[in-house]
Amino acid sequence: MNTFWDSLSLPWQVCLEEAWLAYRAGCIPIGAAITAPDGAIISHGRNRSNDPFVPDGMVHSSKLAHAELNALIVFPDGEYDLRLCTLYTVLEPCPLCLGALYMAGVRKFYYAARDPWAGSVNLLGASPYLSRKPVQAIAPSNPDLERIIIALQVVSFLQGIPDNAARVLENWHGVFPELVNFGEQVFAMQLLPQFKANNLPLSDLINQLFALIPQSTSPLSG
Repeated sequence: MNTFWDSLSLPWQVCLEEAWLAYRAGCIPIGAAITAPDGAIISHGRNRSNDPFVPDGMVHSSKLAHAELNALIVFPDGEYDLRLCTLYTVLEPCPLCLGALYMAGVRKFYYAARDPWAGSVNLLGASPYLSRKPVQAIAPSNPDLERIIIALQVVSFLQGIPDNAARVLENWHGVFPELVNFGEQVFAMQLLPQFKANNLPLSDLINQLFALIPQSTSPLSG
């Protein structure tokens, strides 16, 4: 039987795997991936804001250690033309990441969930510099995936990550209260800590979260 996890394209699965690794490490659950023109995964990264040390050259233990930035840092320059590749990220890029992907040469990116607090897609075209390159930002198209990703963020917020979680949560609640309420329901069930403690498969967690979505009518497509 085709599950919700199975319905997601590989880039979204990789992004979610990175987000889950970030959550397990006590970081903000955000993951990103970059694909070649043929769809192959070239590089990927996650939020490492609270990681004390990583051996792979990515930014860590810093407020600058964002998922998109780390995916760009390990992108194999010289092997691929980034302008022909596509970046995927679970959450709308913040000013730091929007600037990084713009300056690095990304021409097309997808984000699976909106971020009314720090999301900065609106900066594209807002200045002469940010109007020079034809960057295509593709908004969320799968409402169930967005709901699940927002739930992951809300659980992280309620666990106190990041430091300004309360302010972000208040902002989000004013914009999409139903999504935040779903995240609060997931938090109350303690699903994420249970899956983390028992080292259970991420695919099972995502499928279980999907099953909790009331009257889901979205097609199983990623």
